Amino acid sequence: MRWIAKDSERKPDPEPIRGTAKVAVLLGMAAFAIALVLILVFYSQITSPNKVWYPYTCVVGLLLGLFAYFRVGNR
Repeated sequence: MRWIAKDSERKPDPEPIRGTAKVAVLLGMAAFAIALVLILVFYSQITSPNKVWYPYTCVVGLLLGLFAYFRVGNR
């Protein structure tokens, strides 16, 4: 197995993805928001002494997403 390909064997670089970093951050925040709602709805069924940190994870994810949304600009 070779780790470096010859220039003649290389495939062309893929096209850049259309979209911005803000869209990616918003999608991540939406996923955390949906997870938070589901965790709160089914909280009595999933909580045990070892799993009380689940809602806090979603809240931290939303806060970090909010920070990232204003940090990334228009990339």
